[in-house]
Amino acid sequence: MTKVRQDEIEEKFGITAYASKDVAGFAAILKGRFSDFCVREVDVNGNVARLCSLENNLNPPTPSTKDMAIDINNGDDTSESNSSTIEVKKRSLEEHQGDKEQIEDASNKKPKTANEGKEETPAAAVVESSKPNHAEEMGEMKLKLEKLVGAESATSVIKLIEKWQNAKEEAASSTTDKYFFPKKGVEDETKYVTLPLIEDKQVRKEIHLFIKSEPLKNMVMADTVDKKIRIWHKFFEKQMPNYKKFGTNNERPKRESWPKDRPNFLQFVMYKENIDTTTAVKDVARIARIHPKGPRNHKGVSGGVTYSGMKDKRGVTTQYCTVFRKTPEDLMALNKHQKNTKGGGNTKNNGSGLIRVGSFSYVNKELRLGMLSGNRFDIVLRNVCIEQKNELTREGAIELTTTRLRDAARSMKEIGFINFFGMQRFGKYHDTHLVGIAVLKGDFKTACDLIMRVKPGEQERYKKLRELWEKRFTDIDQTDEEAANVAEMKCAKEVLKGLGRFMNCETSIVHSLSRKPRDYKKAFGSIAKHMRSMFLHAYQSYLWNKAASHRIENGGATDVMEGDLVLVENKQLKEGGSGTSGLKGKKVVVASQDDVETGKYKITDVVIPLVGSRVTLPTNSTGDLLETILEGDGLSSESFQKIQDRELALGGDYRKVICKPTDVDFGIKLYQDPLQPLIRTDLMTIHGEELECLDVTVDNGETNEQIGDKILVAMVIGFTLPPSAYATIALRELMKRPTSTEYQTSLKLEGNCEVDTRSS
Repeated sequence: MTKVRQDEIEEKFGITAYASKDVAGFAAILKGRFSDFCVREVDVNGNVARLCSLENNLNPPTPSTKDMAIDINNGDDTSESNSSTIEVKKRSLEEHQGDKEQIEDASNKKPKTANEGKEETPAAAVVESSKPNHAEEMGEMKLKLEKLVGAESATSVIKLIEKWQNAKEEAASSTTDKYFFPKKGVEDETKYVTLPLIEDKQVRKEIHLFIKSEPLKNMVMADTVDKKIRIWHKFFEKQMPNYKKFGTNNERPKRESWPKDRPNFLQFVMYKENIDTTTAVKDVARIARIHPKGPRNHKGVSGGVTYSGMKDKRGVTTQYCTVFRKTPEDLMALNKHQKNTKGGGNTKNNGSGLIRVGSFSYVNKELRLGMLSGNRFDIVLRNVCIEQKNELTREGAIELTTTRLRDAARSMKEIGFINFFGMQRFGKYHDTHLVGIAVLKGDFKTACDLIMRVKPGEQERYKKLRELWEKRFTDIDQTDEEAANVAEMKCAKEVLKGLGRFMNCETSIVHSLSRKPRDYKKAFGSIAKHMRSMFLHAYQSYLWNKAASHRIENGGATDVMEGDLVLVENKQLKEGGSGTSGLKGKKVVVASQDDVETGKYKITDVVIPLVGSRVTLPTNSTGDLLETILEGDGLSSESFQKIQDRELALGGDYRKVICKPTDVDFGIKLYQDPLQPLIRTDLMTIHGEELECLDVTVDNGETNEQIGDKILVAMVIGFTLPPSAYATIALRELMKRPTSTEYQTSLKLEGNCEVDTRSS
């Protein structure tokens, strides 16, 4: 009887060793329901992202940016003259504050009656006396205009104002309807004055500002056509081509500007169920009307919604996000957008995609990828089964299971787990590393063929398209270049019509080959950069897993070996980064025998390189193994320097061999329904939803009365991992069971979890 269960697929990718192989494991179902997998992001300060409320927690509530005067989406004004509109209006009000006070004082004074023996000047007279003479006013305006546009143009503007002002007075005093103001398209040349061409943008701006100031703004408006300013009389405002496009001169800002003492970024917690991060942030941006591009006058600010890391689709996750110059009210519409108000965590169904936002705060910096210290996981393992040598009572079985789970959790906490790259790193069809090998060899035809080849279990219609592609040169003499090109181009166009919307790599390849057949380097290069990098990283991960298993199997998981690489400095962590983004700031040394004997380093300091052009290999058998695998694949360390894709650099990195989770805790739950909720999500907590299972690690009552005859056992375990560590790999160490999809789908939600219990 063995204590662990191996999996052929995991063995293929080097996932073979265990850090604590002598500690017995157990069988259980991972992700029996999507809500069994809860992930909460931990920021660089150690704060865990939790959705505590769906309301605006900021006090006092901030108004929506719809009520603010600035354009939050692009951060700048939409015309030359608008950049200082608010400032000019404020200054104008200050200049005429004295007049305003006079008017207010006059209107508030009550005239004395004749009985009081005195007469007071009426308020209207005070107001009238405060106004400047019309002729003087026009004269002052003309002098100022002359300084900006010259005497001739200034005179034309004044004549324009007087012409239509007189026309208005004439129309008002006329007893007939003969006089009328020309409609749009009639006598347009009399409605405005076109100033001479002004190349200097600053001068044009000064003219616009002057026209927007008192008292001229009540008489004329301006627009710009081919760098020539046209000054229109106010009467024809609605006939201007750009009417209301940039607002009107006499409009005062009805909206508030962004407060100077408020940080530029709104940080919030995004809660999501059954939806990937990329799709979720796009939905948030769409509903909150957040522009995908950054503001033009705020360099370095990203557009849309920014975040620190990607989170699983199948699960319940919370993470911090930031947006530029938005308020909680702008985002809270999302909480009412979807019909499913309480989420799927409190139901037995599979659930649908759901997003909620809350826990708002204003911060000075936006989030970028890698700006987190880790993730907090709370995971349900359903239908826990262990092998029992003898028949036990139910209470005895529960006690034995609890002891087994406690020992497994303690071991994972104290010893940790091998920091393998999980199976998801190698793609759904477990072939991404093979594409990476082909690219490193410069064999782009093979790389494209691997991506395009028939995939097991794929839909029949896609299988036929792939088979058609594989047979594209049937009956074609490939030495006949023209015939081969025509055949591939024709096939590519046919295949392109039937590819699915998520088959991005395949679509890029055949689209490129439909235009330039048999240029496979160009075709591979047409794939998005991050996808091309994925293939190369998959091969690096494959090598790392093989080396890590070898290192633990030969040197154990508790002690440092001579020749190990030890990470002695990581400046990324000091600077608030995750420490997982390349070689920058990292320093390693080779452990000597003296270092081993004196215990200078710990096993948690030991790293294995992700092979690249700038990394050092261990000097013990682990380094020898890496070179042997490379040679077997027809490669060497130099292959990473000679990569033919200029956009992809493989300098390499260092990854710790052993990862120790922190804040490990667990509970044992007894339940009856195989799919009933066993963990409270944040949304369940907000809505006061309770669980109906029994926690035997807390409750001490009679289980027979509380749970009934039918009983299932689950473990709910929580732990925190650093960025880039895989929770599924931590659970592999805990259970001593494979994490591959093939193994998990063979398990049962009721009865004996494993069909074949070969291990204990």
